[in-house]
Amino acid sequence: MWNAGHCRVVVLTSCLVACAAWQDAARAQGAYAPSNASPAALAARAEALRTQLGPPSDFLEEARPTFLRRLLLASLQRRQDMQLSLRDLATLSKTPPANPPPPDSLLALDDLLRAQQHLDADIASADRRLAVLQEERDTLARLLSDKVARQRTLTDAGSDPIALETAALETELTESSIAEIDVFRQVIALQQDVARRAHGANAQRLADASRRDVAVTPRDAATIEQRLRARGADLRRRMAVAAAARERLRAELRMLPPTTPPLRIETAKERLANADISLELAREALTNLATEQAVWQVVLRFYRDHDPTAVVEARNNGPMLMARLQRRDDYLVTMADEVLGRVGTLSTELSQAPGAPDAADRKALRDVFEERLRMIEGARFDERRLADTLERVRAGLAERAGAVSVSERLRMGWAVLRDAIVRAWNFELFTVQQTIEIDGRKTQAPRGVTVGKVVNAPLLLLVGLFAASRLTSWGEGWLQRRRGYDEGRARLMRRWVFALLAAVCVLASLAIAGIPLAAFAFIGGAVAIGIGFGMQSLFKNLISGVMVLVERPFRLGDVIEVGALRGTVVDIDLRTSVVRDSDGAETLIPNSVLMEENVKNVTHRTRVASQTLDVVVDGASDPREVADAMRAAAARHGQLLEDPAPTVLLEAFAENGLRFDLHYWIELGPGTDRRRIASDVRLMVLRAFDEVGIKLAPPPKRG
Repeated sequence: MWNAGHCRVVVLTSCLVACAAWQDAARAQGAYAPSNASPAALAARAEALRTQLGPPSDFLEEARPTFLRRLLLASLQRRQDMQLSLRDLATLSKTPPANPPPPDSLLALDDLLRAQQHLDADIASADRRLAVLQEERDTLARLLSDKVARQRTLTDAGSDPIALETAALETELTESSIAEIDVFRQVIALQQDVARRAHGANAQRLADASRRDVAVTPRDAATIEQRLRARGADLRRRMAVAAAARERLRAELRMLPPTTPPLRIETAKERLANADISLELAREALTNLATEQAVWQVVLRFYRDHDPTAVVEARNNGPMLMARLQRRDDYLVTMADEVLGRVGTLSTELSQAPGAPDAADRKALRDVFEERLRMIEGARFDERRLADTLERVRAGLAERAGAVSVSERLRMGWAVLRDAIVRAWNFELFTVQQTIEIDGRKTQAPRGVTVGKVVNAPLLLLVGLFAASRLTSWGEGWLQRRRGYDEGRARLMRRWVFALLAAVCVLASLAIAGIPLAAFAFIGGAVAIGIGFGMQSLFKNLISGVMVLVERPFRLGDVIEVGALRGTVVDIDLRTSVVRDSDGAETLIPNSVLMEENVKNVTHRTRVASQTLDVVVDGASDPREVADAMRAAAARHGQLLEDPAPTVLLEAFAENGLRFDLHYWIELGPGTDRRRIASDVRLMVLRAFDEVGIKLAPPPKRG
């Protein structure tokens, strides 16, 4: 059975047989130069074709065989030229490369790096051309197989001599094209080999240079400065010329009469657009020049000042600058494609109607667009030059950084670590839109919130709160010492001032840290409403605290009664007040309750309060001795007021004796315990009775 392998063998055999038959016929006619023909054979075949062709004529009016002979002659001539180039390249490739010393100055190193860039580009371009030529050769090889088969078919069919001659010429032209591609590929391969050898030699020189100190001579610095200054002056002249041309073209456009043809008006507008584009490209070139100047400053810092941060700066800013240049190049390519489309359209219209009335205007418009194309290509060249400079600097610094000493490695590592910390500190967490006003107009501008801002805000807030706390504490003492404020009022004022300063510290810390208030807009309306309802009671108590401060219905140390609670006010806060009862328990009462409910202030007007001691003595006791003993006991107590003086009254004749009442007055100051005073008075009265022999009455009899 036949399989695919057998089919391929049969087809290949048939093609080889047909090709051999054609070659034999061509040799018999003396009209064949094989693909591996020598230069002499190519020259002989070319001379035979020239003899057959005679003087040149218009190709379009020639017969098909004559046209094919001319194409074949051109192919043979190209093969001859490429064989000569191939021989020269072969000789060049055998020549040992020069071995110059490694560069010892900055500009020499830059020249070597530039040469490496060109060699890299040439090698990459050669690889792409070889791939394209290989695809073209494969296509022509398939075409040659088809033409050989067609020629064999015509030969077997006994076609007319002209058809056979045409088929033979087409086959020979196809094979010559394949041979031309083969020779071209050999030329490219040899060129690539020479380029690779030069690239290796340069790489070795760069490796040797990395182990040596590259000096930055004054001549290098002066040359760099001179180059940049000369380019800057040229760009500024270009801007001045473009600005003057723009004004002139604008005036000319305004002076055009209304009857001017539309195409001529469009040409004038496009000339004005060219002036604007030239001005814009000059400005962009100045920006690129400033960037290149900054790049050279980084290079000088590294090679001359041995600053390791230059490497870090190059690593960080290099990708960003390259991305910007790539975006700019994409923009220029898009613009060039649009302009090229217009040029193609105008060229087509001119070729279709060369004698049209507006042909001159169309040609002028095409010239304007072609001039724009040249400007765009110049701008792209400037962008590529800056990109090449950035790439050379990156490669040079990377090569140099890999061969530095241990101390320089440590310095470079510290610079990298410090840069990483700075980048982490400046890392943008999120972006918020902030409304800003410029010349009376409001606009939305994005503002980033970084890690540093988030960390700075609480630190600044803590510092501000600490300072506010110290300031208000000093102010509280100053109010009490110098202004005579009581403790409660001074404390409440301190807390209110502290709350105000705390709010100011929050806003100031956000402003200093650069965090806009819009960053908290994500809270949302619903959450804000919920917080508003939740804080309603808080603000109610805060306002009540203000009223307590203003009206002062009670102060610290006052004895008040709120419902069933009686105690001393020991603290007045922003939201609540603290009352301590007789058991020592402290109760927090909201300020709103103190303002809305009935509050009895026992010491509102004065702190003097009266207390009464009831005593029942034996009925046989002398009333005057009892009264004198009780007054003497009261006089000995140091906390009883002398004015009004203690009073002893015989209140009633009890069933079991005489009942006396001792009325005395005390001052309810901070720390005063009424129960303790009453207990002390009782003990002193009992001692006085014991001294004079007065006995207490027995308890009454219960029926």
